[in-house]
Amino acid sequence: MSKRYYGLPSLTSLAVFEATARHLSLKQAASELNVTPGAVSHQIKALESEVGKPLFKRIHRGVELTQAGEELHFVLASSFAQMASSIDMISSGASEPTITIGATTAVAGLWLMPRMGRFLQAHPDVRLNHRVSDTPFDLARTDVDLVVRYGSGRRDGEHSVKLFSDTVVPVCSPEFAENHVVQSCEDLLAQPLLQLEGLDTGWLGWRGWFAECGVDAPRIIGPKFNNYTIALQAAEQGAGIALGWQRLIDRYLSAQRLVVLPGFRVTPPGAFYLSWSSKKEPDSSLALVRDWLVQAV
Repeated sequence: MSKRYYGLPSLTSLAVFEATARHLSLKQAASELNVTPGAVSHQIKALESEVGKPLFKRIHRGVELTQAGEELHFVLASSFAQMASSIDMISSGASEPTITIGATTAVAGLWLMPRMGRFLQAHPDVRLNHRVSDTPFDLARTDVDLVVRYGSGRRDGEHSVKLFSDTVVPVCSPEFAENHVVQSCEDLLAQPLLQLEGLDTGWLGWRGWFAECGVDAPRIIGPKFNNYTIALQAAEQGAGIALGWQRLIDRYLSAQRLVVLPGFRVTPPGAFYLSWSSKKEPDSSLALVRDWLVQAV
């Protein structure tokens, strides 16, 4: 099966897979697509050969998705829905400017969304879409116009403007702080440390945090999470100590849902930047959203 410009398998096989995954039935997918069940089976086998993994488990009365199949179906269903929405907007003649902003789960939920309501009130004529993903965005291969990134602000094919720097401190529930004496980094190492294992590896983790403090930490004890917001909730419930990015968790701190363990403060090497493609000239709507976010910091 030859690959196209974006490195994708045949779009026909992807459409057949999505319909089969939605119905969990080759027969119903064939009926929807107006082809034979044999043709559906042929496309599925070709796609499985292309990706190198089984996408379905064959059972007595139909099929079930494998883990790889579930992941692919989630992405395809979301992408097809976005395409349908865009085509519907184009067909209906909608003319309002649309800007799509990308961010990680943590940045979107803790920093970006609490501010976007004010923007929409001030600029109701601008339509804002959001892409939330903990996989780093590639502005050259997505429909995202602006992305909030943590890092150096230097990336090929992108322009960036700095939003803010941050400090990273150990945080926990008030009850945990009362019941555990933590006065040194060595004391910290003996506590349950809530670890973040995200797909974006640029964020400062516990090992890097200790290194910034000049402490070797060969072993970190504590549960692991792949979502920063869930890790914060675990800390709030007394499960251990999390790394708190103070500009992101200001609402947790001001409400005393989490407290900072005193005496520890690290300024990470990176900062949070707002980036856009250098290959696209920013139009007035993109410039409006970009400048508003910079001023809102």
